[in-house]
Amino acid sequence: MVGHILSNARESRTLAALRDALLPKLISGEIRVPEAEAAVEAVL
Repeated sequence: MVGHILSNARESRTLAALRDALLPKLISGEIRVPEAEAAVEAVL
C-alpha cells in the first residue's frame, strides 16, 4: 500500500511538472498538441 502511495506521489509530481512546462507553450502557440503529446509520451 505504501508503495502505491509513493508511486502515485511521484507520478503526480511528474504530471504537474509536465503541465507547468507545456501549458504556457500550448497557450502561446509555441508548440502544438501533437508535439506536446510526443513530449509526454517520451517522459511517461
